Amino acid sequence: MKILFLTASLKTPSARFRIFQNLEIWRDLGFEIKAVPLPKSNWARLKLLTQIPVFDIVVLQKRLLHRHTFYLLRQRAKVLLYDFDDAVMFSDSNAGGNFISAHRASRFTAVARSADLLLAGNDYLKEQALMAGAKRVEVVPTGVDCNYFRPRSETEERLAGSLLTLGWVGSKPNLVYLKDLVRPLNRLYAKRQDFKLNIVCDDFIDEFHCPVEKISWTAVNEVTDIQNFDVGLMPLVDDPWTKGKCAFKLLQYMACGRPGVANRTAVTQKIIEPHENGFLAATPDEMIDNIAWLLDHRHLLPEVGRRARTSIMGVYDSHSVALRYAEIFKQMVG
Repeated sequence: MKILFLTASLKTPSARFRIFQNLEIWRDLGFEIKAVPLPKSNWARLKLLTQIPVFDIVVLQKRLLHRHTFYLLRQRAKVLLYDFDDAVMFSDSNAGGNFISAHRASRFTAVARSADLLLAGNDYLKEQALMAGAKRVEVVPTGVDCNYFRPRSETEERLAGSLLTLGWVGSKPNLVYLKDLVRPLNRLYAKRQDFKLNIVCDDFIDEFHCPVEKISWTAVNEVTDIQNFDVGLMPLVDDPWTKGKCAFKLLQYMACGRPGVANRTAVTQKIIEPHENGFLAATPDEMIDNIAWLLDHRHLLPEVGRRARTSIMGVYDSHSVALRYAEIFKQMVG
């Protein structure tokens, strides 16, 4: 079976975690996979579209194409799937509260109604697709490679510092969520000085009063950076864009045996059982209350971290997700 993935770039997180980390498993199962970025020029796109009919399945990943380009793709693809793990029908949280985008919504509706199947990263995205007129939608989470994202050794754990290390991983656009923790975390630090904060990002904020270690994200150190956390933070606001997030950073924390403290969303509530494998909060203040509790019960962190890792195996680990994709591919070709 020949499958073509069309993506915005081969370097995006979605391409990395929803295509490339699955390639070895898919190829072992006999699939012939090709992934290419959509060219920017119309001529190059037309040339690519002439090759579409040789593939059994074409998977368009996240891109919302111009109507004419999408029409040509739909005409040439034997089976067309649309794979998405973000609320692509809306503008993001940095849009000043105006999430409605007419051209995004229009293009998403065209994809939803025309594709043979949509592969949504979570239930909220599935609901959006169905409301847009999709005939069939399957939920396929973004899997985390638990052989790569893993706990550090017991020796390294024993060498950990005395301060509890809170950690956050994200990109510059997502700093807007971390900023919501500045005031409540500063209030906590005024009462007790037994924690620090590691920020792993391509940009940073300076308003925190506690000790902050600013760490530039690199692929080489991404696992070690999370292993150096004691607790992983995933603050979010509740808006149309964040509802589409698949809590992938939380899954990375958990794969590394790190308890996560996350805002309560439909996705995080499916992943976390409070005080068993992580912690949930409805507001920034509740998130700080969880952190304060962890500071007083630090001895419980190793066991919660072990349960966190165990709880995602078989559902959110990349091997299970790759097999889920493979099952769908076989069904679609019949």
